[in-house]
Amino acid sequence: MIHEILFIFSHCQSVFSTIMGKLLDKKVKKQTLQFKSSIFTVKMLFIGLFLLFPAITGDVYSIYGYSSDLLKKNEGEKVNYYYARHLEKLRKSVKPRFIHIIDTKKFANEHTVLGSGVLFTFKSFQARDVSFVSNVDRFEKHKMTRNEKGVWYYILPRKEFDEKIPKREILYKFVVDGLFVQDSTHDNYEDDNAGGIISKFTFTEDMFKPQEGVLVLENDTSSNKKVIFRLYAPKAKFVSLIGSFNNWDSEIDIMQKSESGYFQIEKSLPAGEYTYLLRIDGKTVVDKKSTELKYHPVFEKVGFFKVN
Repeated sequence: MIHEILFIFSHCQSVFSTIMGKLLDKKVKKQTLQFKSSIFTVKMLFIGLFLLFPAITGDVYSIYGYSSDLLKKNEGEKVNYYYARHLEKLRKSVKPRFIHIIDTKKFANEHTVLGSGVLFTFKSFQARDVSFVSNVDRFEKHKMTRNEKGVWYYILPRKEFDEKIPKREILYKFVVDGLFVQDSTHDNYEDDNAGGIISKFTFTEDMFKPQEGVLVLENDTSSNKKVIFRLYAPKAKFVSLIGSFNNWDSEIDIMQKSESGYFQIEKSLPAGEYTYLLRIDGKTVVDKKSTELKYHPVFEKVGFFKVN
């Protein structure tokens, strides 16, 4: 139901923007200010209805019941919707999870009230400064916010990993008053190769839209670079990768299919220029997500990428 509400809200916003544009094109300057005021009033009414909808329908606990106890009870849920103000009511730290966050303060600048990301929390009344660091951006510090209950929280924005991170894990720590601390809400961690341990959060494909096409991992410091090929083809049964790197042999690089319909394969390639095609259920096709095409004397159009 919440998706329908957001769709209607976005649609109305689009309609109002279109009408506004037409009025400006006709140079109706005298009515512009008055019309802007009307649009603002209607938008505020929609936001009010959006905020009151759960209470009106009785669906209180799915959105308004944001508490540490409820979070623990619903840990099995893959996606949750919460209001930004409910983060201030957390009484204890909870396991990291992917959430949709509803923040009306974002509307003025971003024209949306809905955001997504991974929620991380840390409980400490004594700490004066807590930051979140992870392998997403080479462990750059992000200051966490402290609520009145002594719970520090940070939401790693979806834009930081959506269509970008091919790996399924975030390795992270908290920096508490200058000291590295692991996440005590779970025991999913590994050796950090520095005499300590680092916490780990694992993605599932329903949390983000994986990038399709070819992705060369530039942060790979080895002589060969890891190159990921990914295709979304839920109806396909068999997909293989052919190219200059495997002598155009369709039986060498067989792509593996995930439950959500993504075919993927990883290769380790030295620096150079490469061309490729996809073989889908017996038919050779150009990868539609390829950012550059080249001419091939046999296949004509082929995908192209470079490994530096």
